[in-house]
Amino acid sequence: MVASYDRRISPQVGIRPQRGDHVTDGLITPPSTILDDLLPALLDGVDPAVRAHCARSYQFAAGAALADGRPVDEEALYLGVALHDIGLAPVADGSERFEVRGANVVRDLLLQREMDPVRVANIWDVIAMHASTPLARHKSAETMFANRGIALDVRGAGDESLPPAFVRLVLDTWPRRDFPSVFEQVLTDEVRGHPDSVRMSWLESVAVEHIPGFKATDFLVGLRASSHFT
Repeated sequence: MVASYDRRISPQVGIRPQRGDHVTDGLITPPSTILDDLLPALLDGVDPAVRAHCARSYQFAAGAALADGRPVDEEALYLGVALHDIGLAPVADGSERFEVRGANVVRDLLLQREMDPVRVANIWDVIAMHASTPLARHKSAETMFANRGIALDVRGAGDESLPPAFVRLVLDTWPRRDFPSVFEQVLTDEVRGHPDSVRMSWLESVAVEHIPGFKATDFLVGLRASSHFT
């Protein structure tokens, strides 16, 4: 399930894989996965704006892999990015940080389907570390590219390796519109429901506005400043 891509240029979006069927109308086609029958139900519990964020993030992550010419486990990359915010859904409630809750839920499902434990561990990393850039960049290619794609969609900047035409197509297909404000509210609900889980994490900047005693960080500054990325 590992694919290697070259750096050939497509006039439409600026990137093209070796297999001609991997890009459809300029967008990257997700692979079939072992959880295809469960994905609709799993994602149904995620806010629609967050589902669109996951779709854009996958395009950006897979596009970065194509642009860099790096081999990736396509199924691991897709499942990890598509489900990276599943911890914000009721199916993944618990006391841990939402990234870890989501990673644990997906790990259990994959092991039940008898996926190779090594690949399962890789997908766990993709989900659990999707917001931890200093760690993700030193893990697998899938974890690193997932973090790059997700961070690009959250911040609206940060990966100049993607052709502007491709980025524009992704944004037109899954409009970002009010994503920063909607996502801020989703995260506010998360910290209110799980206040102890956000200590010493990037979510402290969300919690500080609603829970006394948290020290602010720069996360909301970057998120709110990304409103132009529509």
